[in-house]
Amino acid sequence: MLLDLFVASFISLFVIVDPLGSASVFAAITKDLSPRDSRYVAFKGVLIASAILLFFALIGEALLHHLGISLSAFRVAGGALLFVTAFQMIMGNKGPDQFAANIVAEGGNNHLSALSVFPVAIPLLAGPGCMTAVVLHASEANSLSGVAVVGGAVILVEVIALIAMLLSVKIVSFIGDTGSSIAARLVGILLAALSVQFIADGLRGLIG
Repeated sequence: MLLDLFVASFISLFVIVDPLGSASVFAAITKDLSPRDSRYVAFKGVLIASAILLFFALIGEALLHHLGISLSAFRVAGGALLFVTAFQMIMGNKGPDQFAANIVAEGGNNHLSALSVFPVAIPLLAGPGCMTAVVLHASEANSLSGVAVVGGAVILVEVIALIAMLLSVKIVSFIGDTGSSIAARLVGILLAALSVQFIADGLRGLIG
């Protein structure tokens, strides 16, 4: 049971984060930064994203209960949100690097921290889709150990994303723009299917 939960959590988070796609965007974001600054942004972004997702894994279900939102309703809303994310991936929307260009241009002492928060941590590594998936998978856990398993999947995916970002220049040069575009669209199709499944499960719960 715990193994199944870990595998399901890992696969859904891996598909949503899309380390290869994130590495491509990260390379565009940090192209004007020194290697040292790029590493700083990557490490800090991963730490922030991990903290956000672990926070939602721990208190997400309790927060929904406090707000009077059923898990079935959240599954439908979350699935719709994931579908929008998938659609943007399939259509080739890479808006975060455009916002990041303005942050880098502004400079200043805090621009590296600003990049770590947005767009690296949010929305690349811990966007609404990831938050939704974490809450849904954590809600399936019937014990603290189950929540810990979801947290482990979060950490593993974020570590993989960190490695991809640290190697982003080599990855982008290896797969090229065409390979990156193809990978992003294939992952987007998988994410679209996952979002439809979330919506179907939610509607089944609401109707049933």
